[in-house]
Formats: sequence, structure tokens, C-alpha cells
Amino acid sequence: MPAKSLCIRTICTKLPAVFLVAIPLSILLSACSDGVDKTVATPASTTGPAPQQADTGPATVPPATFPIDPNRITVSGISAGGMMAHQLHIAYPDLFSGAAAIAAGPYGCADGSLATAMARCMADDAGGLPVAEFAERILSDAAAGRIGDPADLTDDRVWLFHGTNDRLVAAGVNDALADLYADFLPAGQIRYVNDIPAAHHFPAAGRGHGCDESKPPFVGNCDYDAAGALLQFLYPGLTTPPETTDPEPALREVTLPGAARAGLRETAYLYVPPACRDTVNTPACGLHLVLHGCAQSSVQVDTAFIEQSGYLRWAGMNNLVLAFPQVDVGAANPYACWDWWGYTGAEYRWRDGAQMALIAGWIRELAGITTP
Repeated sequence: MPAKSLCIRTICTKLPAVFLVAIPLSILLSACSDGVDKTVATPASTTGPAPQQADTGPATVPPATFPIDPNRITVSGISAGGMMAHQLHIAYPDLFSGAAAIAAGPYGCADGSLATAMARCMADDAGGLPVAEFAERILSDAAAGRIGDPADLTDDRVWLFHGTNDRLVAAGVNDALADLYADFLPAGQIRYVNDIPAAHHFPAAGRGHGCDESKPPFVGNCDYDAAGALLQFLYPGLTTPPETTDPEPALREVTLPGAARAGLRETAYLYVPPACRDTVNTPACGLHLVLHGCAQSSVQVDTAFIEQSGYLRWAGMNNLVLAFPQVDVGAANPYACWDWWGYTGAEYRWRDGAQMALIAGWIRELAGITTP
């Protein structure tokens, strides 16, 4: 069988059918050109329906900075957002003091290739992932100045989750992520939850679709508050909000300059508790970055993921500013996934990667951090 045909067959047998409907054949072919996996670049044109465009209306601009404790900045995400959260944590251990990832895999797993991403970073049917190789990649990337010093990870906290009914990302992929973190953090600073019967979605309590379903907005009512669990681990000592506590009804829409160049929507969202709005007289607040999964951007589900996931009630009670950037749809990224395989360029996982640099710069701006 020709190498290109074999590569296409490999992708098609790993990728869920719903993704295959949306990804044009030209993109799959570009991943397998000459029988060698390549970073997927945005083609000049594509067949099929045109992607939705970002909103063009004005966004409300908040104060440039908030009273943020620079030692209380963390990140979390699900699926592709979990991959990105981990990627950001590894690249910027001097900025983020902790990370949480749901249904995600280890740094550099895709190796800049969509085919590799599908073949080994989701299904894990090749006898396990090379964790030692990924750890060495972190060390070599750090030595080359592409990411931060992994020694800065040693005092961080990491929370990981994999649902027992997840049929999209294999348990072994999540296990490899936990094993990789164990090479850099003490065991007591890592919590891995893998005994909840959740499908591939963000598990919540009292909101969302069935726990055994994986469908928009990808928030499952599993009687398990993942947002609360991960925030409590990343920020020890949080106050548990009453079940009846309702968050402030309005999110702040903000403009994210330069977003389009990185494949992101120019409209992002912030949740700012009342106590964190006074930049002069309030105690320092925490800042938590939340990254959605594929098909979970505001393009597809509006703000349903933000509102149903459970983050807001915890943030309002505990003075945590929440930041929700959004990925846009595009020809090479029809499901608005964060870049963990290289569709924005070969630097996708490094500090100078398009999405990495933009998000890190935005977080620094929100926190009033002036040094890179």
C-alpha cells in the first residue's frame, strides 16, 4: 500500500467520525505528503461550508490589570484545552503555579503532526507512550531556551482527570501525562482522579447532559464537581460555596488583540468577582485561565461551557478572576481546537508559538506583570 494511503487510513481509523465529516481531504493529505507526517498548514482554500466568522461588534474593555497575586496564577483545560494547559504550564513554569488537565496527554506527544496526534496521543494502542522521551524533550527544549526552566515546576500543584467511560482519549494517554509530571514534581503535589464513570466531557454536578454522553456542550452531569475539585487542589483552603450560590449573571466580553493571527477569536471572556474589581483597596486575588475543548468554543456553544462547568460559583466565593479565551474555526481547525499538534507553525509548543505567546502575554497583562 502506498505510504500516503496508509497514513490517511491510520488517521481515519483513529479520528472520530464527526471530525472526519468536518476535515477536508486536502488537510488529511497535507499531513501525509510524501508519506511523511508534516505540520498541518492552513490551505488557501477548502471545500465544504465556510467557517463561522468571529463577532465583529465592540467588546467591553475592562481595566488593564487586576489586583492579582503573581504566585496564584493557574491554568486548566479539557481535551485539546487540557493539552494546551499542560503545554503552557511546561513552557511557562515561572508564570503558572499549577495546572489541571482533563482527558489530555503529555508534552510534545504529537511531535508536530496531526497523524501522530491521532495515532498515539489519543488511542494509545501501540504499547504505551515513551514518557522518558517526552521528559528528555522538556529538558532539551529548556536548554535551548524554547521553554522555561523545569526546575520551576517543583513547587507547583497538578490535578489530572480521566473518565472511565471516555472512549476518545485512552486511559494510557492520561497515565503517561501523570507519569511525565512525576518526573518533575513530588508525588504529593499531583492528584490523578480516574475512577469517575464519565464519558469524554467536562464532569459537573447538577448541570449538563448525561454522564455517559459526549455531545455539545460537552458538560456531563456526573454528580462530580470537577471545577471545584481542581480549584480546591490548585488553591488549598478555598471556601466551598453553598449549592444555591448563583454567580454574577454577566461575563465581561473583552478584546484580545492579535487573536486572529493565532487562530483565536478576538472576543474573550472574563469573570471578575466584586472584590477583585478595586485595583487599589482589595487584597490580591487569584487568576485562573480556563481552556475549552474542541467543539466547545463560543463559536459552537456560545457561553454554555463557561456557565455550566461550575467554575463561576467557586470563583465568586473565593476571589478568583477567571479568563476564558476562545479558539476560532478555520480551514485547518474546523472544530476550534487549541493547537497541540502544530497547525499554527512548528513553534506551537514553545514560548514563541503563536497561541502560547499570545495567551501568556494576555495573562501577564491581566496580572500587571511587566517582565516576561
